[in-house]
Amino acid sequence: MTRPTQKRRERFFVEQAARLLGKPWILEDDREHPDFIITEGEQRFGLEVCEIFIGPQDRAGSAMKRTESDLHRQLERLRREYEAIAPITLRVQIVGRLSPENMASIVPALVAEDLPSKPVGHHLVIDEGNGLRLHVTKALRPEWFSVNQRVGWVDRNPLPIVADAVSKKSNELERYRAAAGADIRLLLVADRIHKSGKLMLDGTAALDTQGFQVVYVLPYPEPVVVFVAQRDAA
Repeated sequence: MTRPTQKRRERFFVEQAARLLGKPWILEDDREHPDFIITEGEQRFGLEVCEIFIGPQDRAGSAMKRTESDLHRQLERLRREYEAIAPITLRVQIVGRLSPENMASIVPALVAEDLPSKPVGHHLVIDEGNGLRLHVTKALRPEWFSVNQRVGWVDRNPLPIVADAVSKKSNELERYRAAAGADIRLLLVADRIHKSGKLMLDGTAALDTQGFQVVYVLPYPEPVVVFVAQRDAA
């Protein structure tokens, strides 16, 4: 993911968090360390944004997220290949085995359906055999994804993941404060649309914010869970 794409994604999640919290946050220009400076009425604070993931982690991060990112790049390549042949946009839901042979069959199967001649909203199911099925809709905007990468078990005890992320980010607090002042907050995002982000945090859980004034946990698109530093909790 390129840095501009990453910043757009971070901004999207901050805007969604503000909407879900009912907060009139005004975001200043994108920056680094922390990611945003935000104005809310008379308050002004720095906000660092970090995504969190379930499943195995290593020095390079989440193994599950890497798999999702690799597949996303492959599907984007197939989408561009198809759109170079047929300049229309499709919503393609892929169900089943994603072997190299099955991936190679997707664009020819779509081209064979002559979808440019169909109206927007036209839907069909293509069963390619070999464990691959395509649910295809002629749409106003493109969306190609694997259904298998969007379903999975939900981690209902993710507090260790959250606490570990807070601990790692707290090591940068002095740098954040030097740039944005004393009020530094952290937004942790779990994108539940994807398998790697399927967690649900109990809002009654206790969390050490480790120097952050507030830690927001956004299991997108579910409501935000808010943890306030103990000295400010009263």
